[in-house]
Amino acid sequence: MTRSSSNRFEYRTRISFVWNYEKDESWLTGLSAQGLHLNKPGLIRSRFEKDTSVRYVYRMDYQKISGKESLNEYMTLFEDSGWEHVGSLVGWHYFRKRYDEGESYDIYTDRGSVKQLLRRVQLTLGIIGLANVLPLILNINNLRSEARSSLIESTFTFVVVLEIVIILLLSYGCLRFEQKIKKLDE
Repeated sequence: MTRSSSNRFEYRTRISFVWNYEKDESWLTGLSAQGLHLNKPGLIRSRFEKDTSVRYVYRMDYQKISGKESLNEYMTLFEDSGWEHVGSLVGWHYFRKRYDEGESYDIYTDRGSVKQLLRRVQLTLGIIGLANVLPLILNINNLRSEARSSLIESTFTFVVVLEIVIILLLSYGCLRFEQKIKKLDE
């Protein structure tokens, strides 16, 4: 985790995996306790606003929403429950609520809703993983075909290894979400 400071904003770098989104929520809440509040989420680098006069609890939700009207309805649902929308990033929506000792900060009140959230993320990971299988097969076939220059062969090898790593990570993510779902059923 690195820091870069300016007068009003500070940037933090963090590499995280989607199956650890609860840890991201805890990390954001912990930074808020230190006076750093999420202003703009990023894939690796996020912007935080400095303000020690307030403390928030952060929660994340995953929803693919199309259309402005649907998005407004979604945001209103959270606002009516006291949550402020901070930003969105690749289907993840970041919300915060002022910290108040003893208050509940769950955005889902029943196991069924939590399972739906986990299934949505798991399905997305699975689709992305499957979408990478065909290009992997094609690139493996390209590697096994005619002799090529070493640069082209090295490039195909790199791409194949990268695709394998991506597919393995996505598969691992699907398994982690399956474990979370089974744990809810216990």
